[in-house]
Amino acid sequence: MPEPTSSTAIAATTAAGVTLAAMVPFIDANAVMGAVLGAALVAYNKSELKAWQRIGSLFFSALVGYLMSSELVTQTPVTETGTGAFIGSIVIVPLGIKLMQQIDKFDIASLIKRGGPGG
Repeated sequence: MPEPTSSTAIAATTAAGVTLAAMVPFIDANAVMGAVLGAALVAYNKSELKAWQRIGSLFFSALVGYLMSSELVTQTPVTETGTGAFIGSIVIVPLGIKLMQQIDKFDIASLIKRGGPGG
C-alpha cells in the first residue's frame, strides 16, 4: 500500500500541472513534449559537461526546439508540431555550435592572400 504522503504529492503535482495548462492555453503541448524529449537527448549525449551545464543545455535546446516547431511544420513535410520541435531541438543547437566553431577557425587574411575562395 502506498504511503499517504506520496499519493498526496502525486495528486498535488497533477493538480498543479492541470492548473498551469489551463492558465496558459496558448502553449502547444505537442511541441513542448517534442522539444523536451529532443533536448533531453541532446543533454544526455553531452557527458563531458558539468551537471549545471547539461541542465542549461537542456533548457536552451528545449526553448529552441519549441520556437522552431512551427517553422519546421510550415517549411518541411513534417506535419506535427511535436515532431518538428523534436527535430528542431536535436538539429538546430548542435548545428549552430558547429557553425560557430567553423567561424572561429575562419581566417580571412589567408583568403585575401590567395585571391578569393577559388584561387
